[in-house]
Amino acid sequence: MALTHLADTSVLTRLKAAPVRQVLGELLSQRRVGRCGMSDLELGFSARNADEWDQINRAVRLFQQVTVQPEDYTRASGVQRALAEHGLKGRKVPDLLIAAVAERHALTVLHYDRDFELIADMTGQQHQWVVPRGTID
Repeated sequence: MALTHLADTSVLTRLKAAPVRQVLGELLSQRRVGRCGMSDLELGFSARNADEWDQINRAVRLFQQVTVQPEDYTRASGVQRALAEHGLKGRKVPDLLIAAVAERHALTVLHYDRDFELIADMTGQQHQWVVPRGTID
């Protein structure tokens, strides 16, 4: 089965929450969810030591990697400009890039981050809260 979703870092960092694991488990079992290399870097940033970094790296390999292409930076920049035009500055750069990768592949961004709603308002792309907003954390 082909990928349908791209999991954002906001989802991957919440795997301890049972409802998130349930959603991701179902998508993973059907091989429909991937991750972006940008998320790998964001997750690696949180590692406190090399052993923890290695553990994170092994875990993310469960998700097919969707690669960043040069045109994704161009698209992210354009969306950033469109957001700024509407007074919505400050969207996180990784979110803009992950959204651009998902858009290029026509994948739904799976997230737990309001920024993706704002980005989708500009791009029209599909996005989905992994669990309803405000139900975890």
